[in-house]
Amino acid sequence: MSNPLPPRALELVETHRNYAHALAGEILQGLPSHVLREDIEAAAELGLVEAAAAFDPTRGVLFKTFAYYRIRGAIYDGIRKATWFSKSMYDRYRFQMAANDVMSDYAETGATEAGPEGALREAQFLTESVASCYLLSLEAHAIDQADTNAVSAEQALLDQESRSYLRRALERLPEKSRRVIEGYYFEGRTLEEVGAGLGLSKSWICRVHAKALESLREAMLELMGEQATEIAGAR
Repeated sequence: MSNPLPPRALELVETHRNYAHALAGEILQGLPSHVLREDIEAAAELGLVEAAAAFDPTRGVLFKTFAYYRIRGAIYDGIRKATWFSKSMYDRYRFQMAANDVMSDYAETGATEAGPEGALREAQFLTESVASCYLLSLEAHAIDQADTNAVSAEQALLDQESRSYLRRALERLPEKSRRVIEGYYFEGRTLEEVGAGLGLSKSWICRVHAKALESLREAMLELMGEQATEIAGAR
């Protein structure tokens, strides 16, 4: 039998239950009509309980910020395991799940740099990490014809070029980073499942995931620089 929550954590759960239900309602709007609100809210409450149990107020992070991504992550994990959660639906939510994991890890570790310049660097880091999640999601689930028609020819060309760099950059990643990326984005496993295969805890696999995204961005920049040099030398 699991240990009961301490009074502080119980108070956090009780005072933020409506907040968890509100987050569940936001995600529920994009799900099929036959999905029960009670199921999504139950997953949200599970995430809330986990957040309350793990929350450390000394880190300087607001509980709502800390719990936000934990709650959403629990909801995504719940719908991923549901029998009505099809492969096509998983592909649609892949980017949201990945971006949520990145933001969750950041929220739990807290800001590391002070001042406007530090905040700008952190914002840039998060933006680039989420952009990497998006490109990986595109590559893992090729855009269908309807989606292709919905964007301009110029945007489609830019996406194709970025994905080409991405595929080549993946080949340059260290083995562990590549296994994390492939397992999470291309094999449909959760970060916890990928971490278990590598013998890593949930907190460690989140950090390895973030580092893998960083290494991927660096490899893509190297490839772009190499191509620019080749073009300049050919002129």
